[in-house]
Amino acid sequence: MDTRIVGLLAGQGHIAVSEHPRLRWSLSQLKASGELLTPLPGIYLSPGFTTTDWLKAVSTWSSPHGVLHAGSAASIWLPELTSPVAQLAHPSLRSRRNVEVTRRRIPPGFVMELPGLRLAAPAYAAAELAATDDGRAACEAIRLRLADSDNLLIALVALQGTVGQEARRKAVLACRTNPWSYAELRLHRILIGAGITDWVANRPLRLGDRLLWPDVRFRRRRLILEFDGRTVHNQPSQFLIDRGHWNLFEAFGYHMLHFGWEHLDEPAELVGIVRQAYRRAADC
Repeated sequence: MDTRIVGLLAGQGHIAVSEHPRLRWSLSQLKASGELLTPLPGIYLSPGFTTTDWLKAVSTWSSPHGVLHAGSAASIWLPELTSPVAQLAHPSLRSRRNVEVTRRRIPPGFVMELPGLRLAAPAYAAAELAATDDGRAACEAIRLRLADSDNLLIALVALQGTVGQEARRKAVLACRTNPWSYAELRLHRILIGAGITDWVANRPLRLGDRLLWPDVRFRRRRLILEFDGRTVHNQPSQFLIDRGHWNLFEAFGYHMLHFGWEHLDEPAELVGIVRQAYRRAADC
Protein backbone atom coordinates (compact mmCIF):
# COMPACT_ATOMS: atom_id res chain seq x y z
CA MET A 1 0.00 0.00 0.00
CA ASP A 2 1.22 3.50 -0.87
CA THR A 3 3.02 5.05 2.11
CA ARG A 4 0.99 8.25 1.69
CA ILE A 5 -2.22 6.27 2.06
CA VAL A 6 -0.86 4.38 5.07
CA GLY A 7 0.10 7.67 6.71
CA LEU A 8 -3.28 9.30 6.08
CA LEU A 9 -5.18 6.31 7.46
CA ALA A 10 -2.95 6.21 10.53
CA GLY A 11 -3.38 9.93 11.10
CA GLN A 12 -7.08 10.46 10.57
CA GLY A 13 -8.61 7.02 10.15
CA HIS A 14 -10.08 7.68 6.70
CA ILE A 15 -9.30 9.35 3.38
CA ALA A 16 -11.62 11.69 1.46
CA VAL A 17 -11.00 11.68 -2.31
CA SER A 18 -12.04 15.35 -2.48
CA GLU A 19 -9.09 16.22 -0.23
CA HIS A 20 -6.60 13.95 -2.03
CA PRO A 21 -7.66 13.74 -5.71
CA ARG A 22 -4.23 12.50 -6.85
CA LEU A 23 -4.79 9.32 -4.86
CA ARG A 24 -8.09 8.53 -6.57
CA TRP A 25 -6.75 5.75 -8.80
CA SER A 26 -4.69 4.11 -6.03
CA LEU A 27 -7.65 4.21 -3.67
CA SER A 28 -9.99 2.66 -6.22
CA GLN A 29 -7.48 -0.15 -6.81
CA LEU A 30 -7.25 -0.82 -3.08
CA LYS A 31 -11.04 -0.94 -2.87
CA ALA A 32 -11.15 -3.42 -5.76
CA SER A 33 -8.67 -5.66 -3.95
CA GLY A 34 -10.64 -5.47 -0.71
CA GLU A 35 -7.92 -3.60 1.20
CA LEU A 36 -10.13 -0.52 1.63
CA LEU A 37 -13.86 0.10 2.03
CA THR A 38 -16.07 2.98 0.87
CA PRO A 39 -19.09 2.95 3.19
CA LEU A 40 -19.71 6.60 2.26
CA PRO A 41 -19.35 8.23 -1.17
CA GLY A 42 -15.78 9.38 -1.71
CA ILE A 43 -14.65 8.19 1.74
CA TYR A 44 -12.19 5.30 2.16
CA LEU A 45 -11.53 3.37 5.38
CA SER A 46 -9.59 0.27 6.38
CA PRO A 47 -11.77 -2.84 6.99
CA GLY A 48 -10.96 -2.77 10.71
CA PHE A 49 -11.95 0.85 11.28
CA THR A 50 -12.91 1.93 14.79
CA THR A 51 -16.04 3.76 15.90
CA THR A 52 -14.01 6.96 16.20
CA ASP A 53 -12.72 6.47 12.64
CA TRP A 54 -16.32 6.06 11.50
CA LEU A 55 -17.55 9.21 13.26
CA LYS A 56 -14.68 11.20 11.76
CA ALA A 57 -15.50 9.81 8.32
CA VAL A 58 -19.15 10.84 8.74
CA SER A 59 -18.05 14.32 9.82
CA THR A 60 -15.88 14.67 6.72
CA TRP A 61 -18.57 13.30 4.39
CA SER A 62 -21.24 15.66 5.78
CA SER A 63 -19.05 18.77 5.99
CA PRO A 64 -19.59 21.68 6.28
CA HIS A 65 -23.19 21.48 7.53
CA GLY A 66 -23.30 18.08 9.23
CA VAL A 67 -23.16 17.82 13.02
CA LEU A 68 -22.98 14.60 15.02
CA HIS A 69 -25.60 14.79 17.74
CA ALA A 70 -27.54 12.84 20.37
CA GLY A 71 -25.84 9.54 21.30
CA SER A 72 -23.04 9.92 18.73
CA ALA A 73 -21.98 13.26 20.24
CA ALA A 74 -22.40 12.05 23.82
CA SER A 75 -20.40 8.87 23.15
CA ILE A 76 -17.24 11.00 23.07
CA TRP A 77 -17.62 11.46 26.86
CA LEU A 78 -19.97 8.54 27.58
CA PRO A 79 -18.38 5.47 25.96
CA GLU A 80 -21.34 3.25 26.87
CA LEU A 81 -23.35 5.12 24.21
CA THR A 82 -20.97 4.05 21.44
CA SER A 83 -22.90 2.65 18.48
CA PRO A 84 -22.08 1.59 14.90
CA VAL A 85 -24.89 3.90 13.75
CA ALA A 86 -23.88 7.56 13.52
CA GLN A 87 -26.55 10.10 14.39
CA LEU A 88 -26.16 13.13 12.16
CA ALA A 89 -28.02 16.43 11.96
CA HIS A 90 -27.96 17.87 8.43
CA PRO A 91 -30.36 20.12 6.51
CA SER A 92 -30.44 18.07 3.30
CA LEU A 93 -28.60 14.72 3.37
CA ARG A 94 -30.55 11.49 3.51
CA SER A 95 -30.06 8.59 5.90
CA ARG A 96 -28.02 5.67 4.62
CA ARG A 97 -26.61 2.49 6.07
CA ASN A 98 -25.24 3.19 9.57
CA VAL A 99 -25.94 6.93 9.28
CA GLU A 100 -29.22 8.18 10.73
CA VAL A 101 -29.84 11.71 9.44
CA THR A 102 -32.14 14.16 11.18
CA ARG A 103 -33.13 17.12 9.01
CA ARG A 104 -32.19 19.84 11.44
CA ARG A 105 -29.69 22.64 11.86
CA ILE A 106 -28.10 22.73 15.30
CA PRO A 107 -27.58 26.32 16.53
CA PRO A 108 -23.93 27.40 16.02
CA GLY A 109 -23.57 28.12 19.73
CA PHE A 110 -24.11 24.42 20.42
CA VAL A 111 -21.67 23.13 17.80
CA MET A 112 -18.13 22.23 18.85
CA GLU A 113 -15.07 21.16 16.90
CA LEU A 114 -12.69 18.40 17.97
CA PRO A 115 -9.87 17.01 15.79
CA GLY A 116 -11.69 15.50 12.82
CA LEU A 117 -15.12 15.82 14.45
CA ARG A 118 -17.95 18.33 14.28
CA LEU A 119 -20.48 17.56 16.98
CA ALA A 120 -23.16 18.91 19.28
CA ALA A 121 -21.93 20.34 22.57
CA PRO A 122 -22.53 18.19 25.68
CA ALA A 123 -25.42 20.32 26.95
CA TYR A 124 -27.28 20.00 23.66
CA ALA A 125 -26.60 16.27 23.25
CA ALA A 126 -27.58 15.55 26.86
CA ALA A 127 -30.77 17.60 26.57
CA GLU A 128 -31.64 15.75 23.34
CA LEU A 129 -31.16 12.38 25.00
CA ALA A 130 -33.29 13.41 27.98
CA ALA A 131 -36.36 12.71 25.82
CA THR A 132 -35.61 8.98 26.06
CA ASP A 133 -33.10 8.46 28.88
CA ASP A 134 -34.90 10.44 31.63
CA GLY A 135 -31.85 12.63 32.25
CA ARG A 136 -29.12 10.01 32.61
CA ALA A 137 -26.72 11.67 30.15
CA ALA A 138 -27.54 15.09 31.60
CA CYS A 139 -26.51 13.92 35.09
CA GLU A 140 -23.19 12.64 33.73
CA ALA A 141 -22.58 15.87 31.84
CA ILE A 142 -23.15 17.80 35.08
CA ARG A 143 -20.85 15.49 37.05
CA LEU A 144 -18.08 15.81 34.47
CA ARG A 145 -18.47 19.63 34.49
CA LEU A 146 -19.32 19.55 30.77
CA ALA A 147 -22.68 21.20 31.32
CA ASP A 148 -24.76 22.80 34.05
CA SER A 149 -28.46 23.34 34.59
CA ASP A 150 -28.38 26.76 32.92
CA ASN A 151 -26.99 25.64 29.58
CA LEU A 152 -29.14 22.50 29.67
CA LEU A 153 -32.16 24.81 29.90
CA ILE A 154 -30.87 26.92 27.00
CA ALA A 155 -30.44 23.73 24.96
CA LEU A 156 -33.98 22.72 25.92
CA VAL A 157 -35.31 25.95 24.42
CA ALA A 158 -33.25 25.36 21.26
CA LEU A 159 -34.90 21.94 20.91
CA GLN A 160 -38.42 23.36 21.02
CA GLY A 161 -40.65 21.64 18.48
CA THR A 162 -38.64 18.40 18.31
CA VAL A 163 -40.02 14.96 19.13
CA GLY A 164 -40.13 14.10 22.83
CA GLN A 165 -39.95 17.67 24.09
CA GLU A 166 -42.37 17.17 26.99
CA ALA A 167 -40.41 14.23 28.43
CA ARG A 168 -37.20 16.16 27.74
CA ARG A 169 -38.50 19.21 29.57
CA LYS A 170 -39.41 17.22 32.69
CA ALA A 171 -36.00 15.53 32.83
CA VAL A 172 -33.99 18.71 32.21
CA LEU A 173 -35.97 20.70 34.79
CA ALA A 174 -35.39 17.91 37.31
CA CYS A 175 -31.64 18.32 36.81
CA ARG A 176 -31.74 21.82 38.30
CA THR A 177 -30.95 20.16 41.65
CA ASN A 178 -27.42 19.35 40.39
CA PRO A 179 -27.45 15.52 40.41
CA TRP A 180 -24.16 13.81 39.57
CA SER A 181 -25.76 10.47 38.68
CA TYR A 182 -29.14 9.12 37.66
CA ALA A 183 -29.47 7.51 41.08
CA GLU A 184 -29.00 10.91 42.71
CA LEU A 185 -31.62 12.36 40.37
CA ARG A 186 -34.07 9.69 41.53
CA LEU A 187 -33.21 10.45 45.17
CA HIS A 188 -33.79 14.18 44.59
CA ARG A 189 -37.18 13.48 43.01
CA ILE A 190 -38.22 11.40 46.02
CA LEU A 191 -37.22 14.15 48.45
CA ILE A 192 -38.95 16.89 46.46
CA GLY A 193 -42.04 14.73 45.99
CA ALA A 194 -42.25 14.36 49.78
CA GLY A 195 -41.92 18.11 50.30
CA ILE A 196 -38.38 17.82 51.71
CA THR A 197 -36.53 20.78 50.20
CA ASP A 198 -34.12 22.13 52.84
CA TRP A 199 -31.03 20.75 51.09
CA VAL A 200 -28.41 21.28 48.41
CA ALA A 201 -26.68 18.66 46.27
CA ASN A 202 -22.99 18.31 45.40
CA ARG A 203 -22.08 21.71 46.77
CA PRO A 204 -18.67 22.25 48.40
CA LEU A 205 -18.41 21.97 52.17
CA ARG A 206 -15.21 22.99 53.93
CA LEU A 207 -14.31 20.94 56.99
CA GLY A 208 -11.04 22.15 58.48
CA ASP A 209 -8.54 22.20 55.62
CA ARG A 210 -10.58 19.77 53.47
CA LEU A 211 -13.18 20.55 50.82
CA LEU A 212 -15.81 17.85 50.26
CA TRP A 213 -18.88 17.55 48.03
CA PRO A 214 -21.58 15.58 49.89
CA ASP A 215 -24.32 14.10 47.71
CA VAL A 216 -27.09 15.83 49.66
CA ARG A 217 -26.50 18.25 52.54
CA PHE A 218 -29.25 19.85 54.58
CA ARG A 219 -28.96 23.58 55.15
CA ARG A 220 -30.33 23.92 58.67
CA ARG A 221 -29.38 20.54 60.13
CA ARG A 222 -26.09 18.63 60.25
CA LEU A 223 -27.45 15.82 58.13
CA ILE A 224 -25.93 14.35 54.95
CA LEU A 225 -27.36 11.76 52.56
CA GLU A 226 -25.02 9.67 50.41
CA PHE A 227 -25.86 7.33 47.56
CA ASP A 228 -23.40 4.42 47.46
CA GLY A 229 -23.56 2.72 44.09
CA ARG A 230 -21.89 -0.69 43.96
CA THR A 231 -20.00 -0.02 40.73
CA VAL A 232 -17.93 2.75 42.29
CA HIS A 233 -18.11 2.30 46.05
CA ASN A 234 -17.31 -1.42 46.10
CA GLN A 235 -13.93 -0.81 44.51
CA PRO A 236 -11.05 -1.31 46.99
CA SER A 237 -9.50 2.06 46.15
CA GLN A 238 -12.79 3.82 46.88
CA PHE A 239 -13.37 1.95 50.15
CA LEU A 240 -10.73 3.85 52.14
CA ILE A 241 -11.60 7.17 50.49
CA ASP A 242 -15.24 6.77 51.54
CA ARG A 243 -14.32 5.90 55.13
CA GLY A 244 -12.02 8.89 55.31
CA HIS A 245 -14.79 11.21 54.15
CA TRP A 246 -17.38 9.66 56.47
CA ASN A 247 -15.06 9.94 59.47
CA LEU A 248 -14.44 13.59 58.67
CA PHE A 249 -18.16 14.34 58.44
CA GLU A 250 -18.74 12.60 61.78
CA ALA A 251 -15.83 14.42 63.39
CA PHE A 252 -17.49 17.73 62.50
CA GLY A 253 -20.82 16.65 63.94
CA TYR A 254 -22.67 15.54 60.81
CA HIS A 255 -25.04 12.59 60.91
CA MET A 256 -25.02 10.50 57.73
CA LEU A 257 -27.53 8.27 55.97
CA HIS A 258 -26.39 5.89 53.22
CA PHE A 259 -28.67 4.61 50.47
CA GLY A 260 -28.28 2.10 47.65
CA TRP A 261 -30.25 1.55 44.47
CA GLU A 262 -32.80 -0.76 46.12
CA HIS A 263 -33.72 1.93 48.66
CA LEU A 264 -34.91 4.13 45.80
CA ASP A 265 -37.55 1.52 45.02
CA GLU A 266 -39.04 2.01 48.52
CA PRO A 267 -39.57 5.79 48.58
CA ALA A 268 -41.99 5.84 51.53
CA GLU A 269 -39.51 4.02 53.75
CA LEU A 270 -36.65 6.22 52.58
CA VAL A 271 -38.61 9.39 53.29
CA GLY A 272 -39.57 8.15 56.75
CA ILE A 273 -35.95 7.51 57.67
CA VAL A 274 -34.86 10.91 56.37
CA ARG A 275 -37.57 12.67 58.36
CA GLN A 276 -36.57 10.88 61.56
CA ALA A 277 -32.90 11.67 61.03
CA TYR A 278 -33.71 15.30 60.27
CA ARG A 279 -35.60 15.67 63.55
CA ARG A 280 -32.69 14.20 65.51
CA ALA A 281 -29.84 15.97 63.69
CA ALA A 282 -28.14 18.92 65.34
CA ASP A 283 -28.78 22.44 64.07
CA CYS A 284 -26.16 24.00 61.82
